[in-house]
Amino acid sequence: MISAPRPRNPKGKGERLRHDIITAATALIGEHGQAGLTLRAIARTAGVTAPAIYDHFDDLDDVRRAVVDHTFVEFAAFLARRAGDRTEPADRLDALCRAYVEYGITQPQQYAVMFGAGAVPPSPTAAPKSVETMPGAGAFELLLEAVRACPDSSGQHGGQSLHTAMAVWVALHGYVGLRVAAPDFPWPAGDALLETLVQRLVCPDHATSPHPRINKP
Repeated sequence: MISAPRPRNPKGKGERLRHDIITAATALIGEHGQAGLTLRAIARTAGVTAPAIYDHFDDLDDVRRAVVDHTFVEFAAFLARRAGDRTEPADRLDALCRAYVEYGITQPQQYAVMFGAGAVPPSPTAAPKSVETMPGAGAFELLLEAVRACPDSSGQHGGQSLHTAMAVWVALHGYVGLRVAAPDFPWPAGDALLETLVQRLVCPDHATSPHPRINKP
C-alpha cells in the first residue's frame, strides 16, 4: 500500500526524517525480508521521495547499516524488559537467555537483520570493531554482566566471563537457528535443552542433572 505524501519537514527536523526512513526500512524487512528492501519501497513506506533519502544516507547499504543499529537497540531494550528488575544473577541470566531465544524465534526477520547471512557488510571506511564498539554491544553487555555476576565453578565471580559470555552467545545463536530451521523437530518442552546448554557453559561443575535449571544452585 502506497502511503500518502508526507508534509515537508520543517527546517531542523531532518533527524525526524532520518528516523522515519529507518523505521520504514525496518518495517519492510519485518514484512518482506531483505529482498523487499529497495530505496523506492522505503520512500513509499515513509511517504517521501526517493531522492530525499540521499539527504541522510549515501546509498541502500548505508540505510541497511542504520537499520542494523536500530534493530540492535530495540533488541537490547527487549532483553532488558524481559530481565526486568531481577537481581539474583542466575535468575537474571535465565531471563536474558529465554528472551534472546523468544526474540529470535518470534521475530526471525528482525533477527536476520542482525545476524543473518544477508546482513550488510561494514562500511569500507569503518574502523575495526571491538566488543565495546561492535553492532549490538549494548545487548552483549547485558549478557556479559549477567555471566560476570554468576559464580564460576570455583565459587568465584567474573572468572573467564568474556569467554563464557561469547560461548553462551554462540549456543543461543545456534539454538535459535536450529529452532527456526527445524520447527517440527521434537524439541524438549519448556526450553529444557536451553537450560542444559547455559548451565553447562556457566557452571559446568553443577550441571549434573539431565535438565538442570540455571536459576538453581
